[in-house]
Amino acid sequence: MAYGQWVILRIINRLQNKRISVKNARLDWGKFHQNGNKDEEITAAAVNAVTITAGQTTDISSCGRSDAASGTEGTLDLYDGDTKICTLYWNCPWGAKYTDFRIQDGNWDSYTLSAGGPKSNIGWSGALGEIEVEISKKA
Repeated sequence: MAYGQWVILRIINRLQNKRISVKNARLDWGKFHQNGNKDEEITAAAVNAVTITAGQTTDISSCGRSDAASGTEGTLDLYDGDTKICTLYWNCPWGAKYTDFRIQDGNWDSYTLSAGGPKSNIGWSGALGEIEVEISKKA
């Protein structure tokens, strides 16, 4: 049922020689899971251990729970060392006519942040899909 409500956050690190780390991963609904396997749940602590090296791309996946009338909603923060880059927020509710994804609290003075991609479904019903979040440092 709710496995149809899902999101893949594809984080693209365009920072030169710097790692991006995930912190404060939190879900209000749904679960985090191993990429490609919605039956293999992982903890928020495992998501918080994710780092993306310079020039690399990493996926973080979340979905609703099987046989439950709920989708997935949550947030996570992205950091460059001790500097917060932004918060990613998503909401993919079960049975709703919309989805939502936002970059919140963006450090727009220091970073260029973009989200979307050809396989994203932001604002429509169904799954959010694969959302590409690209991060680079301003010159």
